[in-house]
Amino acid sequence: MSERPPSQDRRVTDEKLSEVEAAFDRKLREHEAREQERIKAVIDAFKNEAFPDGAPAHKAAHQAMIDAARQEAEFWRGLKVEIAKKSIWGILQILVVLVLAGVAAKFGLGAIAAGAIK
Repeated sequence: MSERPPSQDRRVTDEKLSEVEAAFDRKLREHEAREQERIKAVIDAFKNEAFPDGAPAHKAAHQAMIDAARQEAEFWRGLKVEIAKKSIWGILQILVVLVLAGVAAKFGLGAIAAGAIK
């Protein structure tokens, strides 16, 4: 048997290793490309299911809900302010009537107002 010199064995081994590395890199890139296509398809399917009318329409729907919530909050705030104003005004009117009734009773004007004294 003839033996090759050690440098020749090393060169053959390096060439085979380079071929294996190149094949591995090629297969890895192919796998990566397939996975990227599959992931893109899954994401596109999710987008179509989540946003059937498209993302701008979805955003507009959310904005409409936000605007409606703001308007409702403004309505309730305004209603509370109006109720408070009218309640205070009503209490003041009752107090004025009670004060006038007290003054009238103190000075005997109640009977005159009722028409009992002529």
